[in-house]
Amino acid sequence: MASTKTVANAATRASNEFKGITLSSTDTLDFANEIYQLMGNATRFDWRLAAGTTFGTTAGTQDYANVPSDFASLHRAYIQDDSASTNPINPLSIYESLPKSSRRGGVYAIAVENASFRFLDVPTATRSGSGQWAILFSYWKRPKRLTATSDTFEFDDIWFETFCKGMVARTGSFLDDTRAGVWGGRTMQAGNIFVGTGMWGEFAAQLNNMVEQEGLASGPSVYAPTEGLLRG
Repeated sequence: MASTKTVANAATRASNEFKGITLSSTDTLDFANEIYQLMGNATRFDWRLAAGTTFGTTAGTQDYANVPSDFASLHRAYIQDDSASTNPINPLSIYESLPKSSRRGGVYAIAVENASFRFLDVPTATRSGSGQWAILFSYWKRPKRLTATSDTFEFDDIWFETFCKGMVARTGSFLDDTRAGVWGGRTMQAGNIFVGTGMWGEFAAQLNNMVEQEGLASGPSVYAPTEGLLRG
């Protein structure tokens, strides 16, 4: 994946569209971050995936402050027992929420509660360097904050044109250019797609295509059912 385009490249596109208008660095970054966050949070893109730092359990402790600072949501999580010769790795079911519990046993579920990982059952083993139990996980990170016009994007250059459409539309709105149209956001009535008019409509169409292509590449997300949470 090539990510070579910069915020300044997108600002140049907007300048050319509006016959040489020059945006300040502050406005350029503000507009760029608005569009970047819209794009990045449109779906769970593969370019937002990151590997978490492995950590160990402590006997009797249910919550762990090991959630990364750029964390958005869990992708996958596993528990590994490398005290055994086969180093078995078992997947954990991911839940939106888990209750506080004092029941100890094998860990089978994970959730994020108040910026901490919470497990069920409560671990019975303390890990020190190696042994029982290692928690391995991957997660979707939040799109980064753009802080300089020389910053590159986390998505592939193939989607730069989509970003430029958004940057041009946002600049048009700033200039009160009637061609900008109106951003309508995501609407369930239209099939859970992004909508807009004018330049915003062009951006919406390309963003919808970007989301669709990601779905074709990655397939649908599958989540653990909520029934049987407290197995006994």
